[in-house]
Amino acid sequence: MSEVLEREPARAGDIASADALRDEIVDRLRLHTEMVSRLLDEPAFLPEDFAVFLEDVANAYLDIAAEVNARSMPLGGRPH
Repeated sequence: MSEVLEREPARAGDIASADALRDEIVDRLRLHTEMVSRLLDEPAFLPEDFAVFLEDVANAYLDIAAEVNARSMPLGGRPH
């Protein structure tokens, strides 16, 4: 007989935390989109530190990915 695993219902703190993370991701996407659009407005000219900016953006998303991964891991260390 197969065992059915049920997830525990989401707690209010978990939902608020997930909402905050979603809001942070959306805010960062909007900000980064606007910044890149402005920086690339003149295609013949890229700022000297554009590569550094892109690296900072990438690192911000890697931090978010790590947080999402940590939230999706139960105490046993395996994904849901």
